[in-house]
Amino acid sequence: MQEALFAEEPTFSVAELNAGIGAVLGRAFPDELWVRGEIANLSRPPSGHVYFDLVDADAALAVTLWATDRQVVNAVLRRAGGAVRMTDGTEVRIRVRVAWYAKRGQVSLRMLSIDTAYTLGRLAEAREVLLLRLQGEGLLARQPALRLTDVPLTVGLITSDNSAAAHDFLTTLEASAFGWRVVLADARVQGVEAEASVIAALEQLRSQSVDVVCIVRGGGARTDLAAFDSEAIARAIALYPIPILTGIGHEVDTTVADLVAHRRCLTPTACAGALVERVTNWCNRLHDRRRAIARAAMRAVDPAVVDRLALQLGRQAPRAMDRATRTIEGVESRVRALDPARVLARGWSITRDSDGRLVRASSDVSPGTRLVTTLADGTVGSTVDG
Repeated sequence: MQEALFAEEPTFSVAELNAGIGAVLGRAFPDELWVRGEIANLSRPPSGHVYFDLVDADAALAVTLWATDRQVVNAVLRRAGGAVRMTDGTEVRIRVRVAWYAKRGQVSLRMLSIDTAYTLGRLAEAREVLLLRLQGEGLLARQPALRLTDVPLTVGLITSDNSAAAHDFLTTLEASAFGWRVVLADARVQGVEAEASVIAALEQLRSQSVDVVCIVRGGGARTDLAAFDSEAIARAIALYPIPILTGIGHEVDTTVADLVAHRRCLTPTACAGALVERVTNWCNRLHDRRRAIARAAMRAVDPAVVDRLALQLGRQAPRAMDRATRTIEGVESRVRALDPARVLARGWSITRDSDGRLVRASSDVSPGTRLVTTLADGTVGSTVDG
């Protein structure tokens, strides 16, 4: 009875079931549609295709952007002025077709276009919400209230090591010829790892006794700078005990990190230039004060006093010269009296042994010792025989 019941139920092969699922999906999603989510695990192999997962809090779907469709998507991105770039962590709204791969039993999405306004709008919305929250907590004013030393020669630099931004920053400092000491904290400045990397770099520099910290990176798409709109980085900067200068992106880019920092500079080069300008201004003020002190000292000295001192010096100088001359003549006379040549000329002689030692007593020699006697007109050699 049970076997007969099972025989009446339809039994599908895997291929038949996959075909049925595909037919249902085709009827449910016959046309193109929009879907939103966050890009993850993006891959760009040499084939020209692009693969990634579109994820949200509870689910994920595989997405394929074929090389032929990629040209259309790139055209849309270019029309946005390069403000949006497809990278991991970017929120997107994309135009897709639902695809069913029967052989593998897998649903995927074929990407056809992208809504750049959605991505930029989401970034702007999140940015404004964060700024309002930070302002309400008083965090936008904390860094600007810190005092930056007049001569910030010890600099903590957070950027990607060997990047163009690092090169531009360091070259600008070196050209000034001041005695900089730069402590580099290498960090990711783009992508999903940037947030944790920048925060770790800030912690690394806490113990380095730096005068100022500079966070710099080159320009890029608005989405490339998204990490510097994150709440975690913004709070880390706002609560940092050392003044932080930023030089993030191009002149037109402004991130939340820029707005909570002690000072926002337009580029990495401008960030270094701000430090050079500060030290230069301090040196100029020092020189101005030195010149002012010298002028004040000159004004403080009574010209009449100067004239009187000059007159006294004029009278005293000849007498001092006479005394010095007489002193020199006396010394010269004593030197002449002690001149060995004058002593020898009066009949005296000097005797030395063969090693050049003076013979002052008979005990200084023994039979066979060779002697050299210096007279006024030459020397005489002799040998001790008793």
